[in-house]
Amino acid sequence: MNKFTLKNIAVVSLIIGFIFGILAAIPFVGIFSLCSVMLLVAPLTIIYLIMDGKLDLTTPKDSIIHGAAAGFCANLTFSGTFSVIIAVMAAFGYIQNLFLSAVIVNSPIWLLFINIIFVGFLVAATNSFSGFLTYYLIDFVRDMYERKSGNGRI
Repeated sequence: MNKFTLKNIAVVSLIIGFIFGILAAIPFVGIFSLCSVMLLVAPLTIIYLIMDGKLDLTTPKDSIIHGAAAGFCANLTFSGTFSVIIAVMAAFGYIQNLFLSAVIVNSPIWLLFINIIFVGFLVAATNSFSGFLTYYLIDFVRDMYERKSGNGRI
């Protein structure tokens, strides 16, 4: 694993986290956006970078590390974007979720950072597992393609 690969993973996952953070402010879309950040950031990032030719998964360990890095980076922008949007909406008197808005607006900034880091580790763990599953799914598809494009032997 090199710095170029990690930089590509960070950039793509930061963009995905930002998009999901904006979508999370929509009242009924927010829970689906949160679940998407928890589970789908690593597969989306890994598949995009493989299709772009910037990533090649050789071992399951690589997929676990890449998934964890993608999940943690996506959580940082997701939480930051969502917190800013909720704070701005609360300043104008619109409160979407009373408990969540109160936690974001009234808690000290250090506590908010601690919560974002803690949730980041949880998102990294779930995305490392989904990255692991993505590795085996890609490996399965490659094997099926090789069997189909081969000379007919199984």
